Amino acid sequence: MSEVKILIVEDESIVAMDIKHRAEGLGYLVTAITPSGEEALAKVAENPPDLVLMDIVLKGEMDGIEAAQKIRDSYDIPVVYLTAYSDERTLKRAKITQPFGYIIKPFEDRELHSAVEVALYKHQMESKLKESEKWLSTTLESIGDAVIATDKDGKIKFMNPVASQITGWGHDEAIGQLLGEIFNVVDEDSASRVDDPVNKVVENDAIIDLPSQVLLINKKGEKIPIDDSSAPIKDENGNIIGVALVFRDVTQRRREAREREELLKDKARGELSRFMVSALPVFASNIPPQIRNNIVRSFGDRFEKNMKPLFLDEMEKCKINKGLDPENESVSSPEVSLQCYISWISEFMSNLGIVTNSTTNIEKGKSYLNFANCPWTSEGSVSPIFCLICRAIVIRSFTWTSIRGNVEQNQCLLDGNEKCSFEFVISLKQS
Repeated sequence: MSEVKILIVEDESIVAMDIKHRAEGLGYLVTAITPSGEEALAKVAENPPDLVLMDIVLKGEMDGIEAAQKIRDSYDIPVVYLTAYSDERTLKRAKITQPFGYIIKPFEDRELHSAVEVALYKHQMESKLKESEKWLSTTLESIGDAVIATDKDGKIKFMNPVASQITGWGHDEAIGQLLGEIFNVVDEDSASRVDDPVNKVVENDAIIDLPSQVLLINKKGEKIPIDDSSAPIKDENGNIIGVALVFRDVTQRRREAREREELLKDKARGELSRFMVSALPVFASNIPPQIRNNIVRSFGDRFEKNMKPLFLDEMEKCKINKGLDPENESVSSPEVSLQCYISWISEFMSNLGIVTNSTTNIEKGKSYLNFANCPWTSEGSVSPIFCLICRAIVIRSFTWTSIRGNVEQNQCLLDGNEKCSFEFVISLKQS
């Protein structure tokens, strides 16, 4: 093991030589003796020691405390003060430089040895801690997810660059602020603010995930879809001292999911259209109307059995989103119910490859659903079954609603019209 190198800064030459002999007798290597703070800085730069023994009171413009501060800031070398002054004022000023120890003159060899060894050990541990903190900080700043750490009161202690980018808040302006000022998250459907994750983590002492559909409102007021988890930060005794939030912008992921969903819908529409075309060509126009009607009625019954439960569930969700109580029909709105119904039937028809548009005249209690296209126009000319099935879907599904009114097909391609259209007439009066 190499010898420990020590620089002695002492303006009393006899005292300095005595310290040198004591240090060398303990097995240390004294690199130099210097009487001033200015010269001490030059010696450190020329031949960096492992430790500096620094007298507090020195001759010249720079005293030992100022010299120690510069050595610590520029070279990160531990300093142990040598002083005959132990008054509170001197010690308080010396503490600011974060020394690694004090030796009060006069001292014994064992005191010098203990002070030097403890100072070297503390410096070694501090260096390892700084290295560990640097690794942790670099890792958190380099990962792709956004990271924010708070104390247990919710004040931000750390925020990495990704978190700054998503929230729009710079690191320095965010530090010390309450999390709620920076991390403003609302429910995507209701727009209500999500509960403070810090409070939930501290109360439950557990990892907490945000609801599945939330938006972060950044500093510019932009709404960004995110997902997130929050975990407690604990000390060595298991006490919660803070909370770590890890979140990510899922805009791209949602976009890709929607694209996949549309591709699947397009595929399903094409397959359903091809199925209907291939499965129903036998029903030509020469089939007696009674048989066609029986076929359509049978289709309507099977359609109701399979689709009505799903329909009622979607209608309930739609009414809730529009602020109605689906369990209380006395406060239901026929206008809102019709809007929900038109939205559902339009979506259902789109899955068959039929593009629809609608118009509504609330004052007259009328709404029109128009088919902009028909995937089976050519087949329909020889087989009315396609038109009959579309008509059955619209008329039968309307009966599942609680709306007082009726629906009629006022335009049909089979009658030579250019488009297919349904008219809904509802009663706006409450029962």
